[in-house]
Amino acid sequence: NKEKPKGGPDGMDELWADPESTLTKWKTPLIEDEEIIELPVDQRTITRRYTQKAIDFITENKAKPFFVYLPHSMPHIPLYVPDDVRNPDPLYAYINTIEHIDSEVGRLLDTLDDLNLADNTYVLYTTDNGPWLRFKHHGGTAGPLRDGKGTTFEGGQRVPCVLRGPGVPAGSVCHELTGTIDVLPTLAALVGGALPSQHRIDGVDMSPLWHGKKEASSREEFLYYSSHGVLEGIRQGPWKLLVKLPRQNRNTREPKVAEVLLFNLEEDLGEQENLADKYPVVVSKLHTKMDAIDAEITSNARPPWFDDDGIAE
Repeated sequence: NKEKPKGGPDGMDELWADPESTLTKWKTPLIEDEEIIELPVDQRTITRRYTQKAIDFITENKAKPFFVYLPHSMPHIPLYVPDDVRNPDPLYAYINTIEHIDSEVGRLLDTLDDLNLADNTYVLYTTDNGPWLRFKHHGGTAGPLRDGKGTTFEGGQRVPCVLRGPGVPAGSVCHELTGTIDVLPTLAALVGGALPSQHRIDGVDMSPLWHGKKEASSREEFLYYSSHGVLEGIRQGPWKLLVKLPRQNRNTREPKVAEVLLFNLEEDLGEQENLADKYPVVVSKLHTKMDAIDAEITSNARPPWFDDDGIAE
C-alpha cells in the first residue's frame, strides 16, 4: 500500500519517528503513530524535537510507570544540527552533532531531576554500532579498535554504554561482557516480569551487574553476526574467534574458503595478531561452542537478513 507509511506503531502506545535512514535518495517522512505529519522531515531540528517529545511524554506520565525508547537519528550520515548551534566548519560537523546530542540528553536528565523521577528511573545511553569509517571525519573514529560499522571487528561492535538509575553505583566503571541484547531481560527482571519461555534469545539478565553486586558478568559468551545475519564469531573470556567468509563471486563456482582469526582481546584489543595457528585447540573448542549456541537460539527465529544471492539465511 503506497499510502501506508513504513514503520507503524511498532508495539508502542505512542510513536513519533522517522522510519527511514537519513541517508536516502527519497524524501524521508516524519510519522506520528501511522500518519505522515512532515515530508520531508526537517533533519536540522529533529534531535531537539525528538527530545522534546520524550520530555512531554515523561511529564504527562510522571505519575505512573513509563518506558521511553529514544533512538536519535543523529549522528547518522548526513549530519544535521539546528542553525542556531551550527558550526560552519565542515571538519567540525561530527563534533558539532555530538555536542548537540549531548546537550539534548542533558535536557532530558534535567527533566527527570525537576520532576523528582531521577531516583526511580533507569537511563541507558548507548549506540548500535561503531563509526562509519568510509565517511572519514563525518563518520567518527574507533580509536585503537580495528575497523568500524558493518564489521564484526571490535571497531564495529564495541560501543560506549552509560547507565544511571536506582542502585547503580555512582562513578563506577564496568569492563564486563554485555550487550544491548541483554537490556530486554534485564528490564524485565527489574520490573518483576518474565520473558516468554517458548522463545530462546541470547539475552541475559544483567541487573546484578547494573547494581554493582556482581563483578563477573553472567554472560559467558557473545556471538557475532555479519550485517547479512551470517554467523561470524564468538567471544569467550579473553578469546575472540572470527570465521569470515569472502563474498561469493557470481561469475565463478569456486567454493568459499573461510578466513579463521583468533585474538586475545586482553592483550590485543586492536585485533592485530592472529593466533589461530598458534592455538588450534582453542579455535576448535570455540567453533564448536559457537555453532551449538547459534543452533539453539536460531531454531525458531525469523530470518534476520538475506545473503548475497537474495536467499534468506
